[in-house]
Amino acid sequence: MSSSNPRVRELRRLIGRRSSRYDAGRFIVEGPGLICDAFDAGWNVLEVYVREGVDDPLDGAVDCSSLDGKTFDSVSDTVSPQGALAVVEMRDASVDAAASADSWSVVLEDVSDPGNMGTIIRSAEASGCGHIVLVGDCVDPYSPKVVRSSAGALFHVPITVGATWSDVTRASARIVGTTSHDSIGSMNVTSIYDVNMGGSLALVFGNEAHGVSVAAPVTEWVTIPHVGRSESLNVAMAATVMCMHVARSRMEMVSRRQQGGE
Repeated sequence: MSSSNPRVRELRRLIGRRSSRYDAGRFIVEGPGLICDAFDAGWNVLEVYVREGVDDPLDGAVDCSSLDGKTFDSVSDTVSPQGALAVVEMRDASVDAAASADSWSVVLEDVSDPGNMGTIIRSAEASGCGHIVLVGDCVDPYSPKVVRSSAGALFHVPITVGATWSDVTRASARIVGTTSHDSIGSMNVTSIYDVNMGGSLALVFGNEAHGVSVAAPVTEWVTIPHVGRSESLNVAMAATVMCMHVARSRMEMVSRRQQGGE
C-alpha cells in the first residue's frame, strides 16, 4: 500500500487533525500494547496497520494491512515507531452517566497540554474515578500524544468531551475547585486533607496558566498544603495527589462502614 493510497492519506488526517477525527468519529492508537488494551477493553478496533515484518498484534481479529517501512514511518506520530497502529471508533460518554449518589468525577477546564491531559486521565482512572468531563478549550483526549501518555487508561474510564458547567452541576452535588491560593473571592480555601471526599462530587482542575475560571460553579475550594518553598505543583502533579487522596479517603470510609456493621 503506497503513501498515496486514500486509506494512508486518511490515517495522516486522523493523526494530524482534530476536526478529521471528530468528523469520522475515529482516532489512531499506536503501538501493539495500546492496540491490545483498546481491543481487550471492548473498544471497536476497525483496522490495523503494521510495518512490513511486524506481527499483527490482534492475530487477525480485525482487518490488518501491511505498509512498507517508508510509508509506515510517514504516517506514524512517534519518533521511534513500534510498527503497529490501529483505527479505533470514538466513544463520547454522556455526562449524565456521572450522576450517582456516591460517584466522583474529574472535571478538566481548558487543560491544553497533551502530556498533562494523559497523565491526569491515567491518575484519575487508577484512583477509581468514575468519569472524566472536559469543559472549555481542552486538548483533544483522542490526539495521539494524549492516548500515549494515558498509557491505556483512556480505554477504562468514560470521558465526556465538550461539556458545559450546567452539565457538571446537573451530574454532581458538590463542585470542588482546586487552587494554590489561600482564598478565592469571599470563599475560603481548605486543605484537601480536611475535607470530606465522600458522596457525589466533581473535582475540578483548570488551565495550566490560569487555573479554574471564575465561571466555574464551585461550591467549595481545596488546596494541597505545601511544606517546601515551591509555590505550586503543575496541574498533572496536583491532580495525581488529589485523586489518590480521594481514593484513599473513600476506601477508609468503606472500611469504617464495614467494621461498624460487624
